[in-house]
Amino acid sequence: MKKLLFLIVAVVFAASSAFAQVNYSTVDQLGWANNANVTQVGWFNMSDVDQIGLANGATVDQLGFANISYVDQLFVGNNANVTQAGILNVSYVDQVGFFNSAVVDQMGLHNISRVLQLGLGNSAMVDQDGLFNMSHVNQFLAGNSATVSQWGVLNVSYVDQLGFFNSAFVSQAGLHNIARTLQMGAWNMAATAQLGFFNMSSITQYDFLNYATVMQMGLANYSTVLQANHNNIAMVNQMGRYNSSDVLQLGALSSASVYQMGRWNSATITQILPIFTSADIIQHGRANRASIYQRRGANNSAFINQWGLRNNARATQLGGQFNNATISQLYAFNRANTMQIGGFSNVANIHQNGIWNMASTFQRGGVDNEAFIMQNGRANRARTVQIGGDHNVSRTNQIGTRNYAFVEQIFESGGDVEVFQKGDLHFADVTQKFGTKDKATVKQFGDRQTAYISQLYGTKNKAKITQKDHGNTAIIDQLGGKKNKADIFQKGEHNFSFVGQFGGKKSEAFVEQRGDDNRGWVFQFDQEESLADIMQNGDDNVAVIAQMDGARNVATIIQTGDDNTGLTYQFGDDNSSLLHQIGNDHFGQVIQNGASNFAVTQQGNAGVVFGP
Repeated sequence: MKKLLFLIVAVVFAASSAFAQVNYSTVDQLGWANNANVTQVGWFNMSDVDQIGLANGATVDQLGFANISYVDQLFVGNNANVTQAGILNVSYVDQVGFFNSAVVDQMGLHNISRVLQLGLGNSAMVDQDGLFNMSHVNQFLAGNSATVSQWGVLNVSYVDQLGFFNSAFVSQAGLHNIARTLQMGAWNMAATAQLGFFNMSSITQYDFLNYATVMQMGLANYSTVLQANHNNIAMVNQMGRYNSSDVLQLGALSSASVYQMGRWNSATITQILPIFTSADIIQHGRANRASIYQRRGANNSAFINQWGLRNNARATQLGGQFNNATISQLYAFNRANTMQIGGFSNVANIHQNGIWNMASTFQRGGVDNEAFIMQNGRANRARTVQIGGDHNVSRTNQIGTRNYAFVEQIFESGGDVEVFQKGDLHFADVTQKFGTKDKATVKQFGDRQTAYISQLYGTKNKAKITQKDHGNTAIIDQLGGKKNKADIFQKGEHNFSFVGQFGGKKSEAFVEQRGDDNRGWVFQFDQEESLADIMQNGDDNVAVIAQMDGARNVATIIQTGDDNTGLTYQFGDDNSSLLHQIGNDHFGQVIQNGASNFAVTQQGNAGVVFGP
């Protein structure tokens, strides 16, 4: 660039050697101890210095062709230093006040600089090297500082400072980058660095002690930062093409950061009247979209990390304290949303690896609730809702294609939910409401499994469903009760199982199905320390156990074979029943009504031998 400029100057000098060397300079001084030094070498340079007041100083050095400099100084101790080398560079320095300082250094072709200082102790430094660059610096009141460095062609910088001790830094290299900085307040700091072509940055700061940095490398990146109130920090880093970032901070002692690498990525951070809040967005790839919205609240944090293509994520935090939301997306077309309203120390975490996955968490109120969703695969769907309650944990892990998982914890305390899906087209729905320390687990393997667990108004109840192979359905309902346990295991195809525990305490129900098209039902009403156990190995077996209004009852149905039917009903206390079927097409029924009854029923086809 410098070699090119010197070549241009040499050519102009040679071409104009036949003309008179006409430089123009005027100096007007009114006052005491003002000082002006003007040096002009070349052709048609023009300098105008006007000084009114005491001990103002101006130095102008011009080398080249048709450079223009204006320096106007009013009042006391202002200082201006202008250096121009090249062709048609233009500098305006206006200083009104006391002890203001301006330094302008221009090299190249038709660079333009304007500096206006009105107040006390303001300082401005402008360095332009290239062609057609433009800088405007306006400073009002006291102690403001601005530094502008431009290298390249058609770069544009605007710095406006109104207040006290604000500082602004702008560095531009490339073609037609645009930077705008507006500071109104005190002790604000803004820095912009642009390397590339057609990048655009805007930083606006109100009030005091705000800090903002923007770095852009590439083509046509866009960034806006607006800060008000105090002690906010914003950092934007863009590398690539056509990335967009918008940061709005209207709170106090909060931070926001955006890091973008790639193209067409978009990030938005909005913080309205929070305190000690943080928001961070990282994007690698193409056309990703991320948004963080935080309103009021204290000590909340949100983080979004996107790697891939056209992922979309949004984190919303409204009020609350010490809440945390994290979204991580890898690959393409994933969608994730977290919302936290009020609450204290809640955690939401979503991780997606694959394509077309969708996940959402909703937390309202509550204390120390945690929601985790992990998706690996394609087109999985997961949602977790936590309202009120405290110390609840929900974990959803999906591996495969088009699995669905829904979890609700409503005014639960200490609830624990785990959903694990591996395969395709599974469905799981788990609900915990108004209980204490309930635990629910769903594990699905294969494809097209369906599981429902509902735990309402209970204490320390446990429910577990494990499904393998294809198309099984399992349902567990626990209403009220304390320390009841239900466990369903299914391996095969199209098996159905239901366990209902209503009231009671310390009762247990087990259903194990191996084979196809088996049916099993367990009902326990107001049972204490009772046991119901169904084991089916074969196809098309049916088993039902019902225990009503009693304690310490034991019922077992074992079916090995096909098309067997077993029914057991117990009313009262301390009853015991074993129904064992081996073979095919058996029907067995046991009804016990009373106390301390005992029954053993064994059924087998020809050749079956039962042990003692």
